[in-house]
Amino acid sequence: MAAAFPNLSTAELETLLAALDPHRGDSQRGDSGSLAADLADPPAFLARIGLATGFGSLSAWLEHWRASGGSREALLLSVQALLDQRRSDAAARSIELVWSGPDAGAGSVTRDQSVLIRQLVERAEQRLLLTTYAFYNGPFIKELFQLIRTRMVAHPTLHVRMVCNIHRDRGDTSSPETLIRKFQQQTWSRLWPEPPAPAVFFDPRSLSLEREKAVCHVKAVVADQELLVTSANLTDAAQLSNFELGLHLGSSAHADDVWDHFERLIQQGLLQSVG
Repeated sequence: MAAAFPNLSTAELETLLAALDPHRGDSQRGDSGSLAADLADPPAFLARIGLATGFGSLSAWLEHWRASGGSREALLLSVQALLDQRRSDAAARSIELVWSGPDAGAGSVTRDQSVLIRQLVERAEQRLLLTTYAFYNGPFIKELFQLIRTRMVAHPTLHVRMVCNIHRDRGDTSSPETLIRKFQQQTWSRLWPEPPAPAVFFDPRSLSLEREKAVCHVKAVVADQELLVTSANLTDAAQLSNFELGLHLGSSAHADDVWDHFERLIQQGLLQSVG
């Protein structure tokens, strides 16, 4: 049986691929006319592309490949396929489907969204952002908010924000200030009765008396370097009963982008504090 291909990093595979591909024009590789001789002397080839030190197993593998009649073109295709598989596997690991609603049973490849949200809260140490169109007091939300509060007590530097929508009923001509006080007294005080409390923000356009208005309809969670984007509100019905779908991304770049976007909205006054 042929020896397994050495376990190279993605960056090392990309270096090898660039050296083998005559269409990339890599200055490390030399002119395309010299490529036919690359595998005749694997140690010299690896030294030329910067993969000599610590790559004895790769040199031996390339020598075996050459002695077995393997061509540079076939090696290029093999390295490209390995890179494609590596990237596909990484993408699959960093994005996960999460559901609310009926359990699909054995063979399901999705996770329970309500469980994941609890886990995100329990793992958060630096920052936690939860956004929703609506939240109503219920057993799951009461438990979740208590979990967030416990986390804030245990980690006093944890930066917790919530972004929600303050609703204006059709035909209600109350002032925005009246509706904000109503939300504070009748909704938020019941959801979060004692300190420490998160900073809560809303989109003031939702309280406009003009015919054209907008609402905060984003449903997402940022917990340190993790991100959940979902169709589900922070309500018991959405988390436990409704059919809802979300994507859990383990990418710090995506988590940073969402956190920073809301930070800019707050700094520019487009999202305002409930007070």
